[in-house]
Amino acid sequence: MKSERIPVFIVGGGPVGLAMALLLHRFEVPAVVIERSATTTDHPKSRGCLSRTMELFRQWGVEDAVRRRGLPPQSDVWVCARSLVGEEIGRTQPEPDVGHTPSWKSLVAQDAVEEELLGALRNSAYVRVLFSTEMVGFDEGPDGVTVITRSLESGAQSTWRARYLIGADGAASDVRHAAGIAMDGPPSIAVMSNDYWRCDLSHISRLADVAGCRIFSDVPGVPTSTILNTDGRDRWLTVTQLGEGGERPEAPPLDDAIAMIRTQVGIADLPVAMINRSVWRVSRQVARQFRKGPVFLIGDAAHRFSPTGGFGLNTGVQDAHNLAWKLAFVLADLASDDLLDTYDRERRPIANANADFSIGNRTRIESMERAMRSDNKDWQRFWLHDFDNHIHSIGLSLGFRYDDGAIIADGTAALPVHPRHYEPTDRPGSRFPHYWLDGPRTQSTLDWFDKDMTLVTGPLGGHWMEAVRDVSARAKRPVKARQLDGHHFDDALQMGLKGAVLVRPDGHVAWRMPYVPPDPAAALAGALSILLH
Repeated sequence: MKSERIPVFIVGGGPVGLAMALLLHRFEVPAVVIERSATTTDHPKSRGCLSRTMELFRQWGVEDAVRRRGLPPQSDVWVCARSLVGEEIGRTQPEPDVGHTPSWKSLVAQDAVEEELLGALRNSAYVRVLFSTEMVGFDEGPDGVTVITRSLESGAQSTWRARYLIGADGAASDVRHAAGIAMDGPPSIAVMSNDYWRCDLSHISRLADVAGCRIFSDVPGVPTSTILNTDGRDRWLTVTQLGEGGERPEAPPLDDAIAMIRTQVGIADLPVAMINRSVWRVSRQVARQFRKGPVFLIGDAAHRFSPTGGFGLNTGVQDAHNLAWKLAFVLADLASDDLLDTYDRERRPIANANADFSIGNRTRIESMERAMRSDNKDWQRFWLHDFDNHIHSIGLSLGFRYDDGAIIADGTAALPVHPRHYEPTDRPGSRFPHYWLDGPRTQSTLDWFDKDMTLVTGPLGGHWMEAVRDVSARAKRPVKARQLDGHHFDDALQMGLKGAVLVRPDGHVAWRMPYVPPDPAAALAGALSILLH
C-alpha cells in the first residue's frame, strides 16, 4: 500500500475544499485534496458569490474569470410572475453598491466557481487534487492522523500521514461522522427537488438580468416553484418543495416534471432537455465543534443552511480563509497550536448567525405566497418590498466580526450588525475597511492583508513604523508596516492620526492602539505574543 506524509489532508473537492487548497498553495503549505466525484460538479447548486468572497477571489487572481461566467451586473433581482411569459406580479430592486468594496458580488453558479478554482491549482507545486478518490477511514495518532483512501477507478488503497485533517466533504460529511462530532438543529425542515434543464430562453426579455423567478401559476395542480437563472441563456434550475420535515416523497416522473416546467414557463411545446435531477433536504444545523484535535470541519460539513440568501458557499469560503493562515503559522512555528482553537470560537457564531438569516429568508418566501396568489396589489407590494431583505445583505457579507478568538478586545462596545447596511470600522474583530489607494482604482487597502501580520498606522504614526522595524528585527514573527495618508482617513478609523491597528492575514483587525504608548515596540511585541503564543 502506497504511503505518504503531508502536512494537511483535505477531504472534499467542492468550492470550499478547493478554496482551502488554493489558500494553502499561497502559503506554500503542501496539501492533498481528495474528491469522490470524477470531476468538479455538473450542477449549479450555489448561485452567488457575495462581496467578501469576490474580494478574496480578486486577491487570488480568479475574480475576473469567475465574474465573466456570472450574470450581468445588477442582476440580483427577483421576479414574481404567473409564468415566465405571462403576467408579472412585480420585482425586487438590485442592491445598491455604495463603494465599500472593490469587488461587488457576482451571481455565478457553483459549477463555474469550482472550475475556476481548480484551474488556479493546476500547476501548483504544493497542492494535489485527486478525483475519483474516497476516504476509507482515518485514525488519530500522537502527531496527527493516518488517512486511508481508495481510488474508485482502480480500487488501489493509499495511506496518508497528515498533521491536520480537514473535512470539506459536505452536509453528509464522512469526516464529521468518523470524528464523532454531532450537529445541533433540525436535520430536515423540508424536502426539495432540483430539475436542471436546458432550453434557450434568451428571447424572453424579462429574464436577461434577473437572478430568478418565483412562479405562482394559476393553473390548478401546478405547484409554486422558483426558476433560477444560471447563465442568462439556456440553463435553468427549477426548485420545488415536495414535502415537509421527515417526509420521504419522491420526485415526480420525468414527463410530469417537464410538463410542469412548460406550464410554469408558459410555452406548451417548450423543447426542454433535462440535464440532471436531485432531491435534497432543507436543514438548519451547525456542528457542536469545528475542531476536534487534528480534525477540522469547514463549509457544509460544519454547517447546513437553507439556500435562501446564498450564504452556504460564502460562509464556507470564509471558514477556509479564517483557518488557512492559522494552519500556516502553526506549521511554520510562528504560533502555538492554541491559535487553531480560535477557529471554532470565531467561526461557529458566524455560522449560527448566517443559518438564522437563511431560515428567516425561507420564512419570508413562504409568507409571501398567499399575497402573490391574491389580487390585492397593496399586499403584494408589501411583500415585494420586504423581499429586498433576502438579497440586500452586505451588512452580513462584510460586517461579520469576531468577538472571541485571535483578537485583543479594547473594551469598546460592538454595534449591532444590520444585514442590509455595512458600517466600516477598525474595531478589533472586524474586517479592515476598503479604501482605494490610487487614482485608477486598482489598489485597495485590502491588498495589504495576505500572508503576514500587518500594522496599519495613521498619517502621523511614524513611531509605529520604527516599532515594526524593531520588532521584525528581533522576533521570528515578521510584521509588515503600512501607513495611511490623510486622504484615506475618515471617521471609520478610530485608531486616530497617531494610532495603529494590527491586522491579521485574513484582513480582520486583531489589536487597536489609538495613541502612541511610551514604548511602541514593546506594545506591539506584547500584542503579538498574546495573539500567537
